[in-house]
Amino acid sequence: MLRRLAGPRRWRRAELGLAVLLLWIIVLWMATPYDSPLLLGARFVAFKALSFLRDPLDDAWWLRAPTVQHIDLSRDVALVIKTGYGTRARVLAQLDAGALLLEPGKKGVAGSVLVIGDFAAKYTHNGREVEIHDVVAAAVKHDALTGLTMTKAVERRLKKYANMTRVVRDGKAEDAEILARRVGWELDAMKFIPGLELAYRRMPGKKWYILQDDDTYFIRPTLESILARLDPSQPMYLGNGVGDFKGRFAHGGSGIVLSHGAMSRLFDQHPEVVREAYLNALTEVWGDKLLATTLMKIGVYLDEWYGSFFNGERPTTTRIRPDHFCSPLVSFHELKDPSAMAEVGRRFRFGKKPVSWGQLWKMYGQADLDDFERRRIRINEDHVGRTDEHTTTDQVDSADECLAICEAHHKTCIAWTWDKQQRKCHISPWMIIGEKTEGKYSGLNVPRIRSLMRGCTL
Repeated sequence: MLRRLAGPRRWRRAELGLAVLLLWIIVLWMATPYDSPLLLGARFVAFKALSFLRDPLDDAWWLRAPTVQHIDLSRDVALVIKTGYGTRARVLAQLDAGALLLEPGKKGVAGSVLVIGDFAAKYTHNGREVEIHDVVAAAVKHDALTGLTMTKAVERRLKKYANMTRVVRDGKAEDAEILARRVGWELDAMKFIPGLELAYRRMPGKKWYILQDDDTYFIRPTLESILARLDPSQPMYLGNGVGDFKGRFAHGGSGIVLSHGAMSRLFDQHPEVVREAYLNALTEVWGDKLLATTLMKIGVYLDEWYGSFFNGERPTTTRIRPDHFCSPLVSFHELKDPSAMAEVGRRFRFGKKPVSWGQLWKMYGQADLDDFERRRIRINEDHVGRTDEHTTTDQVDSADECLAICEAHHKTCIAWTWDKQQRKCHISPWMIIGEKTEGKYSGLNVPRIRSLMRGCTL
């Protein structure tokens, strides 16, 4: 009888032990700092695991789901444009391309736009005033630096800023251009936190805050459709994720989106973290990474579920991957020449509907797939682009041979390019629109692309 009772007692003890263990795990988890490598690693692994279960077609369905609220970019969203002395010529082209200049009856740029940089200036453009706010000056004057013991690294950076400020003030444009090319990237890291804080203080009622480079373009209908399905009161941080799990951050060039909930938590509730960020900006190399590590300290993490919507390339070099065909396309980057920005603006600024990655091909006037099926080898074209993360075969003597290599890898090859001079065949798991390229021959895996595009138009 005693033996029979011992079994259930052992089970009860085991259950109690398991409950205690789980309780301790929960307590330790709650006590772990938000930016603990253990916590960050667990989040990263969990996201990667869930990504394997994600159906690319879900992205097309997602934009047809009911909206939480209507979003108007000019009313509900603060746009923070980050520029520098060396790239200031891009700003006006960007404002025009995105139709951001201007509210009727106002003298300056639209009330939802804030231009920040490493120098201060005012311009008149199309009868409107455009002001660039020197937020590096705000960072240097912040009370976090009061009494700071200067290291050599900090002194060097502050001296570089002081030198550039002096030559700009003295009207020595040529010297300022030279200095900007040398030190602009260092000063860029100092713009993120003060720029966002200035935007939040000036526009505290906005639902969303977007930080973009002066060579970034946002596709307005896509952006508005995405934000309309999210709750801005929740702390959200969106963008194209890069970096390792300990410092996973949204790539600044692809565009960074922060909700009102995230901005309020940082600037209203955690002044000590903001203060620390101002100090760290004096030595940080990458401002977009500094923003991420700052947000991690208050429990706001990059939500990578939306990362595939953001793009860090120009339209003609954008890599259209199998898992992106149906995804909404939010942004372009690397539009460094004002004429390139203007061309993108002409193509997208008056659009009314969201755009997907897969639709980009047709929007740029590329031949349809039927034509690629009839003429499988395209002369002086390249639909692979940059040759990293791809398969290259040397000693390939003809375009037909390169085409055969792609067909042999039909599950992974989307596009191929044969370089006649180098006798190299490049195949890739993506395709690009590309541009005319002398001496290259290219083509697409049409059956594979048809299967990817089927049923995923937005």
